[in-house]
This record gives sequence, structure tokens and C-alpha cells, in this order.
Amino acid sequence: MKQASINRFYGNNKQTLGFLSVVENGSLIWWCKTLELAWNDNKPNISCIPIGTYFCRWSRSPLFSKKAGTDVYTYEVMDVIDRAGIRLHSANYNRDLLGCLALGSNLKDLDIDGQLDLIHSGDTMRKFEEIMEKKDFVINIK
Repeated sequence: MKQASINRFYGNNKQTLGFLSVVENGSLIWWCKTLELAWNDNKPNISCIPIGTYFCRWSRSPLFSKKAGTDVYTYEVMDVIDRAGIRLHSANYNRDLLGCLALGSNLKDLDIDGQLDLIHSGDTMRKFEEIMEKKDFVINIK
């Protein structure tokens, strides 16, 4: 089974940035950058995920499905204490997140607000889903 890890390297009162790596049989096979909200005591919709190890499953997102008018599947981070519905999905800005994780190829201040944003998030998410084969996996967040 492939495993993923997020090593967070920067955080402020608005966001948390990290580096996601995918390992298979002990070898790094892929990586990208991550964007989360700032730590806010694990409060739903306004905090990043607590440090820990979590099971992720490919599942239908009720919120994204409702917005799209069709079934939308994403990875869901399971068993986060006092939280539910945490997804890995594309997003460019911290304001696009409600406690979820976004993936991108790199970081750049797109809207000139002094915060680094994700670039190529949609393409990065599609590549991640392809690499993970839409199969369940374990993620370790540090």
C-alpha cells in the first residue's frame, strides 16, 4: 500500500504550508506542496488537521456533489477527533478551505496579499488521485 506524509514547514495565523510525499516500498515516488488553514484548536471548518496518522478513503463528497449537480469523489481524511468531512481537494487560496487539505505543484502569492497560494492545484490533485489509484491509504501529518 502506498503511504503519504505531510511535513509542515510554515504556519501563521491564516494558513499552514507543507510538503506531501508519497512513498511506495520505501521509495519516494511523488511529491507536492500543501495548503491548510492555520491551527485553531482543531475547530471544525476553521483549523488545520491535528498532527497524527489518519486513514484516507476515496468517497463521495456530499458538498462537492451538491455544488456540481453530479457525484463528485475525493479523498476523505477519517477519524479526526471532533471533525468530519475533511477532504483533499484542489484550492488556490486559504479562503477556499474549510478545514481541508489542498495540493499544488508550488507556492506563489497569486493575489498579492502577502500569503503564499498554491499553483496548478487542479492538475496536482488529478495526478495525486492517479498515483494513489483512488485506493485507500494512510497519511501521516507532522
